[in-house]
Amino acid sequence: MEERPPSAGLAAEASPAAKTPAPKKKPRKAPRRVTPDFFVHETDDDMLLIISNVGEEQERPTRKVSKRKPEKAQRRKGLKRAASSRGKGGALANQPLPSGGLGEGSKTFPSSAPPAAASSWGEQLPAEVLVQIFQQIVASEGSVPFLCRVARVCRLWYGAAADPVLWQKVSLGYCWAAPGQKWSPAVERRALGTVEWLAGHRFSRLRDFALCHWKQHVPFVLKEIGRCCPLLASLKLSHCSGVTAESLAALAARCPRLESLNVQNSQVPSSAVVSFLEAAGSRIRHLWLTYSTQTSPVIAALSNGSCPGLRLLEVNTEIKQSSQHFQLSIEQLQASCPHLQVLRLLNVVWSPKPVPRSAPHLQGFPELTELCLATTSNSFVDDSTLGRILWASERIRMLDLRGCFRVTPRGLQLLPCPDLEQLYLGLYGSSSPAHLPLEGSPLLTCKWSHSLQELDLAGQRFREQDLEQAMTALAQGQSPKGGPPLRSLNLTGTKVMLSTVSTLITSCPALTYLNLSSCRHLPRGTKKAYRGQEEIRQCLHHLLTSAEEHL
Repeated sequence: MEERPPSAGLAAEASPAAKTPAPKKKPRKAPRRVTPDFFVHETDDDMLLIISNVGEEQERPTRKVSKRKPEKAQRRKGLKRAASSRGKGGALANQPLPSGGLGEGSKTFPSSAPPAAASSWGEQLPAEVLVQIFQQIVASEGSVPFLCRVARVCRLWYGAAADPVLWQKVSLGYCWAAPGQKWSPAVERRALGTVEWLAGHRFSRLRDFALCHWKQHVPFVLKEIGRCCPLLASLKLSHCSGVTAESLAALAARCPRLESLNVQNSQVPSSAVVSFLEAAGSRIRHLWLTYSTQTSPVIAALSNGSCPGLRLLEVNTEIKQSSQHFQLSIEQLQASCPHLQVLRLLNVVWSPKPVPRSAPHLQGFPELTELCLATTSNSFVDDSTLGRILWASERIRMLDLRGCFRVTPRGLQLLPCPDLEQLYLGLYGSSSPAHLPLEGSPLLTCKWSHSLQELDLAGQRFREQDLEQAMTALAQGQSPKGGPPLRSLNLTGTKVMLSTVSTLITSCPALTYLNLSSCRHLPRGTKKAYRGQEEIRQCLHHLLTSAEEHL
């Protein structure tokens, strides 16, 4: 039998501590599990077939019948006594029969449902089916604390909850005390003991691990993960502090499959990240960072070729606006990370470094499919910067330039990407610049009318006729499946006309999201966001009704 977790486990999650039995109390015998009359077969498409084997079942020994009188005989005896008491003028003589009670020609029913058999349905359930049920819950709620709690139900559930397939993705939070509360020595011993037990008994096939809101003992957790989890592929430290360079480097050395590191919103020294990249940089594919004054050495290490196989790089800041600014060498990053597919610089104030004279061979990002430069702060990204990043990116599908007010439709038209699917140009700052372009929106929709599925023009100042031409091009687009592919359109704060919106809705049957908030030329009652085809049809009806009233 598998070893039970120690008493240092989770207070509400792990198995309870074993209590010292009374000296004269006999140990409780576990009920014998009846052999099921079926067996479970798992198919290739992750389906479970429960096949009956009743015909092959051996005869079971006859159960001994209790010598007590049957319940039905006792009930009849009680009815006879009640009838005799009525005949003798007893206490029940003048009481009416209850509704549904005994009457002439009626059958005898028990006053209440018979007590159910021993609640052993959980022990009769096939373990394979139970694991499948647990997998559905783990996918939505996580392994901890759900599996720690269901393991306390019975032996069958304990065994099913210990299946390694359920422990491939684990997120461990600060669940021994309230947020911000300091651990007492007893709680600290219990928490660390639980982590040690889980790592040794449950994490043998762990691939994705996240540690959240730990302000201390992070090196201890990383040490246990590195000791017991050779298959670890992804590590996330969210709102953690106290991370050391030795712990991260040791983890990279002990986990040869580790290829993803996420340290966003955590206080991690740049030296720790750099040492990690030096130890595992050749196999790192995904890296998430939160920008601070210590991020520049990490960006420099990436630009110097520490992660040649990097596929995703995301650098963000906190929700509050930051005035911190850094320079990025675009050409050097392209030469060091030629396989980059996703580049996100979210709410980060940055500017490109000038092209050096001894620049490496220009090769761009030929595999890039997503570029996100969205910001609520000041943006230095213009047409020239965008061209330097995307001049070789023909596979780009998603382009997020929200807040980049220096980018013009002419600069977007010159990009080499022929099949853009998502384009976000919304301006959501407190005040829009005065030199926004008034024309050029048809350049965007004419180029990508066959592929554009999502378009955001919130806050742009294109003229009425310019927007009309752009929306007409979208309505006439033909995807490979036929018809315009447009599914989402945001026109918040634009000068779009009533007739333009009506034509667009009629021509785009795939449209499921339409935002017309603060559109000055639309009638009242229609300036809002519409979600779903039913609401969009209602919007079209209101627009047509308003148009008839103005005639």
